[in-house]
Amino acid sequence: MSATRRRRQLAAALVVASTGLVSAGATLPAVAETPATTLYVDDTASNCSDSGPGTEAQPYCDLQVGADAAKPGQTVSVGGDWYKEQLTVHHSGEPGRPIVIEGRVDRYGQRPGVGLPAGNGTSATSHGILLDHVHDVTVRAFSIPHTVGEGILVQDSSAITVDSQHVDAGLSLDGTAQPGVAAVRIAGASHGVVVSRNRVDSSLGLGIAVEAGVSGAVVTTNVVADVASAGILVTDAPGTVVTGNTVVTNGTTGISLAGGSDHAVVENNVVADYGRHHGSGPRAATLAVSAASVAGTKVGYDTFSPNPVGDTYQWGADTYQQPAEFSAATGQGTHDLREAPTYSLEGAPDRGASGGSVDSADASAPGELDTDVFGHPRVDDPSVADSGTGKGYYDRGAVELTAYHSLVLDATPLRGPSPLTVTATATQEVNWSVHTVYTFDFGDGSTPVVSTVAQVQHVYRTAGKYRLSVTAVTDNDPNTATTAELDVPLTVEEPGPLVPDLRISQTDPRNDRASLSYDFDLTHSTSPWGLSGVQVDFGDGSAVQPDRYGWISHTYQRPGDYTVTATVKDAGGRTATVRQALHVTYGGMGFGANSPQRLLDTRTHGNGTHRLGPGESVTVRVDANAAVLNVTAVNPSQSGYLSVYPTGTPRPATSNVNFVAGQTVPNLVTVPTGTDNQITIYNFSGTTDVVVDLMGNYYKGRGDRFSAVSPNRLLDTRTSTPLVANETRAVKVRGVGGVPADATAVVLNLTSTGSDKGGFLTASPGWSATVGTSNLNFTAGQTVANQVVVPIGLDGKVYIYNHTGRAHVVADVFGYYGSSGSSLFTPVVPTRLVDTRQSSALGQGGVLKVDTGVPAGATGAVLNVTDTASTAPGYLTVWADGASKPGTSNVNFPAGKTVPNHVTTPLGANGAFDVYNFMGRSQVVADLFGYFAK
Repeated sequence: MSATRRRRQLAAALVVASTGLVSAGATLPAVAETPATTLYVDDTASNCSDSGPGTEAQPYCDLQVGADAAKPGQTVSVGGDWYKEQLTVHHSGEPGRPIVIEGRVDRYGQRPGVGLPAGNGTSATSHGILLDHVHDVTVRAFSIPHTVGEGILVQDSSAITVDSQHVDAGLSLDGTAQPGVAAVRIAGASHGVVVSRNRVDSSLGLGIAVEAGVSGAVVTTNVVADVASAGILVTDAPGTVVTGNTVVTNGTTGISLAGGSDHAVVENNVVADYGRHHGSGPRAATLAVSAASVAGTKVGYDTFSPNPVGDTYQWGADTYQQPAEFSAATGQGTHDLREAPTYSLEGAPDRGASGGSVDSADASAPGELDTDVFGHPRVDDPSVADSGTGKGYYDRGAVELTAYHSLVLDATPLRGPSPLTVTATATQEVNWSVHTVYTFDFGDGSTPVVSTVAQVQHVYRTAGKYRLSVTAVTDNDPNTATTAELDVPLTVEEPGPLVPDLRISQTDPRNDRASLSYDFDLTHSTSPWGLSGVQVDFGDGSAVQPDRYGWISHTYQRPGDYTVTATVKDAGGRTATVRQALHVTYGGMGFGANSPQRLLDTRTHGNGTHRLGPGESVTVRVDANAAVLNVTAVNPSQSGYLSVYPTGTPRPATSNVNFVAGQTVPNLVTVPTGTDNQITIYNFSGTTDVVVDLMGNYYKGRGDRFSAVSPNRLLDTRTSTPLVANETRAVKVRGVGGVPADATAVVLNLTSTGSDKGGFLTASPGWSATVGTSNLNFTAGQTVANQVVVPIGLDGKVYIYNHTGRAHVVADVFGYYGSSGSSLFTPVVPTRLVDTRQSSALGQGGVLKVDTGVPAGATGAVLNVTDTASTAPGYLTVWADGASKPGTSNVNFPAGKTVPNHVTTPLGANGAFDVYNFMGRSQVVADLFGYFAK
């Protein structure tokens, strides 16, 4: 694995390459970790058991159970993902025979998580790991989230090693920061505690804290970055060693010796700053040593980034900016540097360029390790003169500059039939001039290939999955070695053909796609080579669409029958074709009623809307597969019509709202949504304002079903009293006219007649009418109808509101929606079923039978029925063919006008409906917009 990859993965977990801490000084306690036995914990193992043996074959499930079972000299090896518990170490090891509890780091650098983050019911004292009154214990390689208390707390314990953890902390239960809470804290009468090679990142409190009463603590080779307060804080803890750490601050103190922390050692550290200091006050000193901590304390070989608004050093009561003046005044700070970092401070501080901190550390400093935070050995940069002491080439800080900045392994092909010839290529970025020898391990048991060339070939002769790796070494120095693995296993298959497999499904309606969208899945096609590409001809004349991965989506513009042709190609250069017939349909939809909601009113010119001119269109968005809209043309300049249709599909040759100059005309419209769930409203001629109210939605796979009923009159105020201005009248619908008790919405034909002034009616499920919308607009004396879909109130009623004047109201029921409904709705491309202008008018008392052509078994149809050029005022009645004519009306019209209305009607067993003309001679137009079927 390359150095860059390892460093990148540090943001998730520290990759531990070494299990021992090798000290160049005598400060570290001896921890000979050669356990007699190993216990195993893995909560992801299917057969794990807390009452089992804790073996690799059957591990414990619970981390605490495994830790409690450990005895001196044993190791608890922990796999799994995340243990949502606090680990409390209850048992101690013995000198030379510690208890070791360590996470197993996978090939991607991921390690087990321990602890509950704030917000998960955590108490204010929750930690990730707690060691209290124990000794001779090592905990290593866990990831600890933002706990409320310290991520790791060591209290009144000795000979403890906390190594290679990734720790955050300092988040309160309400989500605010707790600056005084440390990610790692050593407290009480603890002695000989080593905190090494840990990563503290984005902690909302302190980084590492060593507190009063602690003695002989060693804080070494840690990365502490982006914390809310001090990076490393030592308080009243004499003899503490702070060596080889990288601390990145936010205008706070990097390393602080507070209280009486005398006889400390602060060496080989790198302290940088993000430069995000906020506020007008001075920035804290980078290194702060209290007056009571000065005695016997040694400072040297540290590197500090420039601090233009604060001091580099605070030594007792005195402050210093430059290392030279600090050294001259105190005799401390020998070999200190003040320089800007030569590498990025974001994420894991990643040394990728030389600077003064390279090959300049004191290798003999107490607590200095011979591996860095990544587990890399110390190496000599030949381009930099060794200026350190001891071995002379140790780097300062927690990150060693290695020969290889990155190493990446690629292989071609990644899949194919045996025998398969594979070319493996290593690509490196180096930090200095190297003479690299590569060792390629092909993972099949063959002898690794050693080469000075970065590209080699290998033949796999047996089917299987193989892990490839390459190790790069410069100048035969094993300390420079770095390894990279292929990101995915290389797959060798048995020889075989390319077999295309096309699977077509209608797109999930929740994916914000048009109603006629389909997914074409070719990923199940098989070839030992693997697919290199596909292309699909959708059979509708659209462009052939290619794709690399075998999954393509396409939206058809209209329902119909299509032949889909898919071609697949594999990496071996072979092609194969498959064809499949596809019946494109909107599919059955359930209904969801809602109180009227205004989607568009061009009379209000905000949001870019304006009065529609001739040939202009406007769109509205509805988060559904189809919508029931009340569309109103307001004050048109001349006669014309509006057409409403799915956005992205061809405009149909049908109309939805017909009007004359100066007339305000509403009509109910049922229409599928198109591209991006939008619906287009097109104006044929002249100019007009348009109002669109949403009355309900249709959804694939959910919603209520519809049942048609024989038309039945629920209200006729002509037999009682008209509605006066601002009056709301209740109409009982549940349990009346065939509407059952579980109905959620009802389909009514609402008619106004005999009004003494112009106004509108609104139908709603409650007394508080939605006066911001309308269902039926009328002029004085006009008899006009409009179909409405109304949610039913909790009391089983709907409420009809009259805005102005006096008007008689007629309400006829045609169907209902509810859990006991029988049928789902399927939209169709608007289709003209009949136009008597092409034959002969329908005479007085005449009945016209109209075939719909819908599938057999359809129970109802959604129509737009228009009367035009009538010789006398009258009405049309629509009902199921073969049934008795009801005493209701659907379209009311004056002589000589063109009047449309939305009609939901039952169908006869033959799929037909009848139209009756009450008076005079009328031309009748009927357009089909959808049907209901069980």
